[in-house]
Amino acid sequence: MELMELLRAKSSDQENYLLKDHLEETVNRIVEMYRFFDENRGNFTYDLDRTLFERLIVAALIHDLGKIDYNFQRKVLKPEERKDKDWIELKEFFKPLRGLQRSPRHEILSSIWSTFLVGNDKLDKKIRTAILLHHYNEYFTVERDLMEIVYNYEDQVNSYLEFIIEKRHLLEDFLIQLLESIKRDFQENIVSSAIDYLRKKMDFDKAKVLLRKINRHDDDISDFAGFYNPKAEDYDFLVLLGLLRRSDYSASANVPIESYTPRIFVNIEDRLKKRIPVKKLWQKTLLDEIDLGDSLVLVAPTGSGKTEFAILWAAKNNRKLMYTLPLRVALNDLFIRFRNEENGYFNASNVDILHSTAFIEYMDEERKGKSIDLDKMLTSARLLASPVLLTTPDQVFLTSLNYYGSDKVISAYPFSSFIIDEVQTYNEEMAAIIIKTVNIIKELDGKVMIMTATFPPYFKRFFKDFDFVDVKDYGLPVKNLNLKRHKIKVIDKPLFRDKELKIHKESENEIKDVLEDQNKNFLIVVNNVKKAIQLYKKLNEDYPNVYLLHSRILEIEKDRRLKEIREKVENGEQVIVVSTQIIEASVDLDFDTMITEISTIDSQIQRWGRIYRNREEDYQEHEPNIIIFTGKVENGNLKIDNGTKRIYDQRVVEKTREVLKEYEGEILDYNSERNLILEVFKKKIGNSTLKEHYENKIEDILKDLEYFSVEKKSQAQLLFRRIAGVKIVIPDIIIQDSDNKIQKIFGKCIKEGAKTWKEIIERIKEETGKKVDMWTLKKLLYEYSINMPVYYEEKSDFWDKTTGEFKGFYIWGNINADDLNAIKELGLDSIFESTNSPSIL
Repeated sequence: MELMELLRAKSSDQENYLLKDHLEETVNRIVEMYRFFDENRGNFTYDLDRTLFERLIVAALIHDLGKIDYNFQRKVLKPEERKDKDWIELKEFFKPLRGLQRSPRHEILSSIWSTFLVGNDKLDKKIRTAILLHHYNEYFTVERDLMEIVYNYEDQVNSYLEFIIEKRHLLEDFLIQLLESIKRDFQENIVSSAIDYLRKKMDFDKAKVLLRKINRHDDDISDFAGFYNPKAEDYDFLVLLGLLRRSDYSASANVPIESYTPRIFVNIEDRLKKRIPVKKLWQKTLLDEIDLGDSLVLVAPTGSGKTEFAILWAAKNNRKLMYTLPLRVALNDLFIRFRNEENGYFNASNVDILHSTAFIEYMDEERKGKSIDLDKMLTSARLLASPVLLTTPDQVFLTSLNYYGSDKVISAYPFSSFIIDEVQTYNEEMAAIIIKTVNIIKELDGKVMIMTATFPPYFKRFFKDFDFVDVKDYGLPVKNLNLKRHKIKVIDKPLFRDKELKIHKESENEIKDVLEDQNKNFLIVVNNVKKAIQLYKKLNEDYPNVYLLHSRILEIEKDRRLKEIREKVENGEQVIVVSTQIIEASVDLDFDTMITEISTIDSQIQRWGRIYRNREEDYQEHEPNIIIFTGKVENGNLKIDNGTKRIYDQRVVEKTREVLKEYEGEILDYNSERNLILEVFKKKIGNSTLKEHYENKIEDILKDLEYFSVEKKSQAQLLFRRIAGVKIVIPDIIIQDSDNKIQKIFGKCIKEGAKTWKEIIERIKEETGKKVDMWTLKKLLYEYSINMPVYYEEKSDFWDKTTGEFKGFYIWGNINADDLNAIKELGLDSIFESTNSPSIL
């Protein structure tokens, strides 16, 4: 019997479905990684020696041998394939196992194979453990021990060992044929040396010894073949595990494990100059002046070119680049900038985007014994391989929560440069998680740069080993550094009547007075979505070109509006934009005047960054260009509304107002605004300053994280769901909104309950004659999605509207025409009642 041509790793509708082919492809990915590491060795300080790669190849050869099992092989066959003579032959081969109703998971059986195929030194124990953990099982959360595995699955392990002993010659011949076949297919010496190591250690007699020990209940079973149980967090082991699992996923998805090459940064300075027409970039001058350490904090004004500095810094490091931003709208904006065909910074094929929409798919593991979805493997493998990856923080900074799956991301840390942009936006809990993760990245010799215009002073304590680079100290011609841009006016009135969320009459009159100047563009920023909708509806009755921006508008609609706003501003038309805080971070828009609600000082200054952003001269007008509504003041005390209170720390808001009142009427430059932040956080509450209060709060969370372990990623997700939320897509909007036939068919498919990309792609081809790929459809799914806070699930009609699920997105049907139109114009909140959630964007 030719086992090589019969044994499967997956179902026949997938590429490389035979076990021999999947094992060879997995080896190939490790060889790819070895080449990548070797060719770029000069750029890394983290060391992976040849021996480790050899053992990884050994692990790749063993990791799926547990699929040589009756129940597994039967499961991957389609019903019609179970009638073939090949299966009848295999059934006879598996006769000793056919009595078992249920087999242990294949990775557990693979670890049993490893007891007689590899040795027992420390590296072998690590490899054996990586084989055991390459899919999720109960041994992720407990100490690994062979005796424990044997007695948890005593009958199955006994039967499996008896099967191996009975079929020894066939299995040994299969393995030798497999190894010789793979050896012939690779020129690399590292493959032949790994196979030689495996041939030398292979001893099927050990299977008999192990079975005898089990039957005699010997107490030294665990000494027979050890597992690796680190005494503390061992990130080096997680890199090893992550490399094995990424190799497995990349092989299954038939994509490269790593696509980085130094060529992505070729002529990067010239490309930047195409967008920034100057003779010499200040960013390049500054980089030449400073020591290029492993970690850096850059503090520079809004609109000054921090992103371009980050790209040049990454180019100097010569590693793959992971660029994180907290807000999806800003990430989309940057994505377009990075891969624009005319003046983008990178070749479009080198840039990918990964945001919280992809999180469920990206990190999903096997659940309840079901096979991993191939789409999830493909998403995970392809995106982690990208040379330039734009991402929200929940994709790459959750690893400090120790959830299963974090090793895949951790395995990229030693070879990457990380940009953490807009660090000031994170609350204390998220800040602590990021701080701990940054320490992991640094421990693995990854490189990190944090950048912001408003570095919170309480962060400095946690990044004290970073090199701090404040552009104001270098005398460089940095845009917006010395320009006097903002003149503030503080109005001690609320914008809204608290309970009804109606616009306060006196404040409405103040707004109308400001908006009388038809030669100016206006940005109005409020503190939550409901307020934004109410104000937009009111202004839209009386003014042309009024736009609404917040996070719970369709992604494609947000992009349309941002494009229209830019075009109208460039053409000299007046626009009024009503927005939530999504406008604060890295959205390159320039308005003449801002009206805003009070918020914390760092948030305020980020908002101001959209005003007088791309100008050449100081602001010199008599009228202020920043008007701040603080709320009601009684007996000198600020009474902020409940919506603002749920978002921002009231004590910081109160101190922000105090400081802003002192600077009312002054025209402020970047240095003045930086000092405002320092002044606010020097203010006392009780016996400590605000700065000390936040430092202590973050310190307490960091102590909790030292003892925090997450069994599965679901608990880690829960901590970040404030920003990740749940994702919905409304097929009727795709069908109605698009003139494109392919898009209409896609909308109909998911409305009618399609479950796979394959069936949608086939239907599109059948009806249009055109072939589309999964990535085109994924992009469409994202563009027509809305990111919703998790509390919406608790609303009584959320599940009434939900008619299905597709690839981690809830599908909404059962929506009437009025609601569809409201969602398209106003966003999701327009069809729900008010809520007490702290969600703001």
